[in-house]
Amino acid sequence: MFTTAKSPDTTSHAQPRPVTLLSVGHNFMPLSWHMPVSKSPFRYAVCVRDENISHGLLHRYREFALNFLDFSYIEAYEKSGSSHGGEKFGLTDLTPKKADTITTTLIEEAYMIYECRIIDITGYGDHDIFVADVTMIHNKKVEVVKPVLFLGQGYYETTSHNPQRIAREEND
Repeated sequence: MFTTAKSPDTTSHAQPRPVTLLSVGHNFMPLSWHMPVSKSPFRYAVCVRDENISHGLLHRYREFALNFLDFSYIEAYEKSGSSHGGEKFGLTDLTPKKADTITTTLIEEAYMIYECRIIDITGYGDHDIFVADVTMIHNKKVEVVKPVLFLGQGYYETTSHNPQRIAREEND
């Protein structure tokens, strides 16, 4: 039986979603509303609520980084999401890393990082969508990645230890 609602406040809209730590300036926050929007040129979009500190920083710096960390850092995701402003690197014990193409601070513990320059901002209700050119990709060689997945309403999970590849036709 379905529960009917006019607002996503009581649901976990289209979850699970992969979570990243969005950094802008020297601040960062967990973010699950993100996606690639073009392969050539490589462009990525993030959607951030207008009341977040990072929202104002995105408008100011016009750049950001997406730091993908393994599930073993779930406590850093939780701490950075439940604190506002301040020194999140000290709070989470994560290590700041200098970027190659932007001034925003990266996170050393990430297994993959996208450096991004914003090319378009569009507002939709209480969120803005920031579309950016990906200017640099950092990718660590790791044996097993357990990505962080947001299930909604404060719940997180990761993938199984036995991922499956499904064969497809060449023209798909």
